Amino acid sequence: MSRHKDSVGAKTVLHRIGLALISARARAIMSIGIVLGLGAVGTLAAWSDTATATSGTFTTGRLDILVGTPAIPNNPPVFSTTLTNPAIFPGDTVAAGLLVSNATGSVANTYTISVVASNAALGSVLNSSVHLGTAASGTACTNAAASTVTGLGTSKSFVGLSRPLAVNGSDQLCISVTMPTGTPQPNPAVTGTITYTITATSL
Repeated sequence: MSRHKDSVGAKTVLHRIGLALISARARAIMSIGIVLGLGAVGTLAAWSDTATATSGTFTTGRLDILVGTPAIPNNPPVFSTTLTNPAIFPGDTVAAGLLVSNATGSVANTYTISVVASNAALGSVLNSSVHLGTAASGTACTNAAASTVTGLGTSKSFVGLSRPLAVNGSDQLCISVTMPTGTPQPNPAVTGTITYTITATSL
């Protein structure tokens, strides 16, 4: 009796196993592709949110110091015509009132004063003082000096004189200039002006 030939040979079995393995690998690769694809979609669909915070109102301040009566920014005429001496000698003093005000500023400040003569030879023989809360009385200020500068040949500050000035506030000063007794007279005579610089700094 002849042996019946098996319709499923070894090659056929191996072929089917190979196809099954390839199919499983293909399904795995497709599964990975699907996972990656879902990841990409998830990134594009990310949620977002914003929040804001706004400050309060800011307004710029105005720092503006005025001098004299009437109050002006520079060179009050009454001061220049009062603080003068066409022939000053040793022992002479001349004085003038000076009002410092914060009438048009919007911030409080402190101010300082410096002084210098336009002619160094003239300035070297003169001293100057600032007196507080007083106006000139004749050729002198009524109160004691708050600060004195000796020699006006170079710009110098009145040491220790730092005055607060509120908004709409004012400060009455008296400025005096003296040629000390015994000062040698310049020969030939010299002439010039004296400049007082008031510097305000906001608080």
